[in-house]
Amino acid sequence: MASRKVSESGSYMSQYDQEVEKRLKALEAEILSLKSELKAKEEAPASSSSDLEGKFQVLVDILKKNQQLNIEKLSKGAL
Repeated sequence: MASRKVSESGSYMSQYDQEVEKRLKALEAEILSLKSELKAKEEAPASSSSDLEGKFQVLVDILKKNQQLNIEKLSKGAL
């Protein structure tokens, strides 16, 4: 005979109740894991704007090397 599990309230739990409780605990554990991952991503330093500006400047410099594009004239001296 299988041992009967008792809930926190003191009532006996059916096999179905035990399976549901097991799944619920797994879901709760996964939620906690996802919350901690999200928090770690939020706390991670975002890519700095200077990094983005540096990449942009490299791209502009490459485009300026091609005289046929005439980037300086098209940008009206802004680049």
